[in-house]
Order: sequence, then structure tokens, then C-alpha cells
Amino acid sequence: MKKLSLFLQIIVVILIAKESATLAPSIKPCPLKSPNLADCVIKSIESLKPEIGTGIYGPNLVADVNLTKLVLSDIYVDRSFKLKLTQIKGYGFNNFKIEKLRINPENFKIDAIMLFPHCDVYSKYALGWNLGIFTLQGSGDLSVSIDNAKVLLKIVGSTYLKNGVEYLKVDTAQINIKSAKMKLYFDNLFNGQKSLEQAANEVINQNLDIIKGEVVPLIEQRISSVILKISNQVFASGTHKEFFPH
Repeated sequence: MKKLSLFLQIIVVILIAKESATLAPSIKPCPLKSPNLADCVIKSIESLKPEIGTGIYGPNLVADVNLTKLVLSDIYVDRSFKLKLTQIKGYGFNNFKIEKLRINPENFKIDAIMLFPHCDVYSKYALGWNLGIFTLQGSGDLSVSIDNAKVLLKIVGSTYLKNGVEYLKVDTAQINIKSAKMKLYFDNLFNGQKSLEQAANEVINQNLDIIKGEVVPLIEQRISSVILKISNQVFASGTHKEFFPH
């Protein structure tokens, strides 16, 4: 009977070992009791930039999304103006710098300030905007140039058990774009009449705060969803102790 009990224990240990993930070699763990835990996490994330860019972290971990070519879901605005953005693609979001990071390992909370030196966003658009003197209307290609975007990132997570082993998960991820220099260009306004199109784009960029007020919160939501998805795919690839050895 004792031999049978020992045999069952060995089987359980083998099954748990199979379920326990092994970190991809590109992911550098950070000892939980490290005196410079925040610095370790920053260095670990910075070293992951190539993988974050491609979405390929190792043979057993390929994320559904990457930041080299960031694809976002459609955006619709129907308030002070009407704007529909489709086929939204962002480039350069993998070239970030973490300026400051604060981590609470007990409650698994991370707050970070990030800088994105330059990003480009392209999409299809349909615009209708009554400015009083004239109405801007058109559809075609939109290009957005973004420089020196300062972003606040807030992550709140928790732990869960899987076959008796503790894992981490991200419950909420939220970004807030605090400042950024942006320039928009709507191609094909006024049916492609270039002189009018150029003037209209100048007017748009002079009234950029109106567009940013309506569109930026929606962009923040879309990017937050992407970060949530990437984070959970990465954390599911290893146990809590593998990421943060005790």
C-alpha cells in the first residue's frame, strides 16, 4: 500500500512538472528580494525589445500581436465631428524607453513612465467636420506622425493556481498619453484638389486639440488591450517563481 502511495505521488509530481512552463531564454527573471527589483524589471523589459517587436519570444512562445507593426481595431467618432478610421497600423512602438518604473511585487502592481521617440500611424479614413466657414469632407489615407510621446502605464495583476503551481496574470493594463507632438495629414480632402487639401490639413493641425480630445482616449483603449494581451501571453509561459525567484 505504501509503495502504491509513493507511486501515485511520483505520478502527481511528473504531471505537475509537465504543466509547469519553462521561461523562454530571452526572458530574464528578477529575484523577488533583489534590492533593485525595479531596475531589474526595466533591464529585463529593455532586453526583450527585439522579441516585443516581433512577438516571437521563443520556440514555445509566439504572441498574437507585436509592436513593430501594431494593428488596432477600427475607431468611430460621432460628436463634434464624424471620423471613421479603419485598417489602423502603427510603426515604431517597439522603440520605447522606460524612464521610470515602480513595482509592488506583493500586490503585483506596476507603474511606469515610458517615452516613445517617434511613431507613425497609417489608416483609411472617412471624415465629416463642419467648421462653420466650410465643411471638411473626404475619405482616403490618413498618416499621423508622433514625436516624443510620454506615456503612463499602469498594470494591476494577481496570482492564480494551476495544478498546484502559482502563476501571474494581468487583470488590467491602462495607458495614458500625457504629451506628444502630432501631425496629421488627410489625403484626398476636397476630392483630391491639392491646394485646398493642403490648406485644410493646416486648419486641422491648428485645431488638433479637438481631434486629440476625441480620438486619443480611443487609441489609449486599443493599445491598453494589446498590452493586456501580450502581458498575459508572456506571463502564462512561466510560473510566478520562474519570473520572480524567491
